[in-house]
Amino acid sequence: MSSLPDVQTLLTRGLLPALLGVLLFALFIGARAAELQPWHLTLMLAAIALIAWTFAYRRYRHYTDTPGAPISSAPQGYIAIEGIGRALPGEPLRSPFNFLPCLWYRMQVQVKDSDGDWRTETDETSDASFILEGADGARCTIDPAGAKIEAVHKDTSTVGDRRSTQWLLIPGTRLHAMGHFVTRRPADDHPAINVALREKLADWKDMGIARRFDADGNGELDLNEWEQARAAARQEVEQERQAVADFPDYHTLVAPPDGRPFVISDHAPEQVARRYQWQARMTLALALLALIITAWMATHP
Repeated sequence: MSSLPDVQTLLTRGLLPALLGVLLFALFIGARAAELQPWHLTLMLAAIALIAWTFAYRRYRHYTDTPGAPISSAPQGYIAIEGIGRALPGEPLRSPFNFLPCLWYRMQVQVKDSDGDWRTETDETSDASFILEGADGARCTIDPAGAKIEAVHKDTSTVGDRRSTQWLLIPGTRLHAMGHFVTRRPADDHPAINVALREKLADWKDMGIARRFDADGNGELDLNEWEQARAAARQEVEQERQAVADFPDYHTLVAPPDGRPFVISDHAPEQVARRYQWQARMTLALALLALIITAWMATHP
């Protein structure tokens, strides 16, 4: 026997349009009132909370319903992958706070104002790409631009009226990422051979390499000399393309073009899912409570 759907599922199957209809009707009645009533404000709160719930619930469902797959066999499109975070070759990214090597950082500096409240002075986030390495050794390059990043590592330092906080993704940490997965062949990134040939000849001309085909030394390439240069350039372009064709395919994970959630986290996936579910339930509870208060206030002037 299948279990009964929860309240959120019922809302998405038909009660949500009905609730929106009631809200719109009540807002219409309120707009025609001669003066602003207290229940108008609670009704507006209900509308805002309901809209917030739709976004929170959508994020929760995307996170829990998106299938996961190994990097080496992941399908193209929206997918979840897991692996160990690795830095790209070269000088590692370092946090501006204590210069720790990291995959990603967020650095926030706050100052205390005259009222004793903390005011954000700077809020900086890195945008450098890094690698996610799967259990089978397959690798995927992640571009974190536009991602919601959940980072466990957090450092805070307060000196006088100045507070600095940093969040880091540390190399070697297990990460869970959900976004738009794309596999490309290196040869796909090359322009058409005629375009590459023109660019090669232009580079040779700018660097003076084309002069080696000036057999008569008059400073100009005649038709035969130019054809020799074209043949040599074409041979070099084809050799470069053949060398690249032997490279393996590479994978990337980027922000989904359709606006679906792009999440990178070093938390356990179940922990993130529970938090998203809690946020959705809290906003729904707030919307229903505001509707109940609105109904009571409207019927008890």
